[in-house]
Amino acid sequence: MMTQKSNYLITVSFSLVFAASVVLAQDDIAEGIPKPSKQGVAVQLFDWRFVDIEKVIPRLQELGYGYIHVSPPQEYNRSVEKWYKRYQPVDFFRFGDLGTEEEFRRMCLTAKQHGIAIWVDVVFNHMTSVDDPSGYVQMEGDEVVRTMLPQFLPKHFNPRRRIEDVGEIKGWLFYGLADLNTENPYVRSVAKEFLKHLVDLGVAGFRFDAAKHIEPDFFPDVLSVVPHTFSFAEIANEDPTTFSDMLKIKDMYFYDFPLVTIMKDAFAYGGDLTTLLTAHKEGKSLQGNRAITFVRNHDIDRGQSKDSKGDFTDGGFNDSEGRSRFGIGWNESAKSLNRDDVLLAHAFILGWDEGLPYVFVDMPGDSDDCKDDRFDDPRIVAAIRFHNLCLQENDQVEFRKAIPIIVERNMIGWQRGQDRFIVINKAAETVVISSIKTSLKAGVYKNILSGKNVTVPQDGVIAEYNFPVRSAMMYVWIGEVAD
Repeated sequence: MMTQKSNYLITVSFSLVFAASVVLAQDDIAEGIPKPSKQGVAVQLFDWRFVDIEKVIPRLQELGYGYIHVSPPQEYNRSVEKWYKRYQPVDFFRFGDLGTEEEFRRMCLTAKQHGIAIWVDVVFNHMTSVDDPSGYVQMEGDEVVRTMLPQFLPKHFNPRRRIEDVGEIKGWLFYGLADLNTENPYVRSVAKEFLKHLVDLGVAGFRFDAAKHIEPDFFPDVLSVVPHTFSFAEIANEDPTTFSDMLKIKDMYFYDFPLVTIMKDAFAYGGDLTTLLTAHKEGKSLQGNRAITFVRNHDIDRGQSKDSKGDFTDGGFNDSEGRSRFGIGWNESAKSLNRDDVLLAHAFILGWDEGLPYVFVDMPGDSDDCKDDRFDDPRIVAAIRFHNLCLQENDQVEFRKAIPIIVERNMIGWQRGQDRFIVINKAAETVVISSIKTSLKAGVYKNILSGKNVTVPQDGVIAEYNFPVRSAMMYVWIGEVAD
């Protein structure tokens, strides 16, 4: 079947294999692909021990990562066994079981030696749960009356209130986590001291947990003692307008949850990929210079993973509403995750020209769920190479803006500047494209992962090319056409 379009022709070869998977390829980047001069991608090594992070730093540098997000290092409530124990601190200045302070310092030093910045997850909104029998925080009615916390007394906590009743800032998260009064000068002084200590250990940036539950003026105040550090915040909301007050904080980045919701719909069966090309212009995603673009993080993953008993894990976005909003590739009725959607979404954020891309790697473990989110998946590695090659380089080539060249519900493609391009086909059919008009410079372009070449002539029109089922293909210019 052939359909005439204004600037290109599409021939669709229909396949009977409607659930085909992306074909795995070699681990190495194709021969002849240049090495980038910059590393502009972050990786979250969720719940990894510091010594294990240190071991993989050389490999992360080799693959093109420039930032590592590590889990909260402080001591937590040891009576909590599940993953969210990391987000129930009891002592800011004592390290938990991810490693010692010296191991943390060595990890930061090794990262610096390899040109990688360490970002640390910090929890300032709350301490541990008051419903836990450990007794760290004791209540009478809605008031905190006793604590066994080294840094905080009862007067440093807000009265217990439901978020639904009093608004997101003053309420208690999950109605059980002891809510710090972050407007209190002493509470802020502890936060400042903690951030300074982390910087002294070698930290270069911070991720603020539950940031939408903290008043916006808290952040510039506490960050004032650690200038020249990077910071980003968690605001789990799909509506960009809810970020307005927080966006007033200078230089702070945010998880782009609005973009995640757009990607979930776009990559799902029947979704429209073209919405991804216009999300920012239509105010449906965050500004690229303030956005951490991502596909999954620990909250999303923990809602879609199984424990040793085969049950879906507690906490995070494990409720059906959260999974339905943020779970790219997730089918709530079937309780299944389509990893192809996840990988194609990674290709989008790493190929597009907005935001700082971020890759999630699950907590170590023996289950299959803990092995699927990898920093070295060859398809993600290829997309990282493409992303880094599109950054402004040492040869003074300017940042390569995205220029759409294919706009279809199931397939989109765009140039990055004049010497890179990417095509994503989410359909269960092989698509043959002919006569694609571009402004690419003439020459030979190579697919970063497969090594297959495409020739672009002087007029910029790509004659014809096959795009396989559910695939992402990234091309870079490698030279002139041989005479």
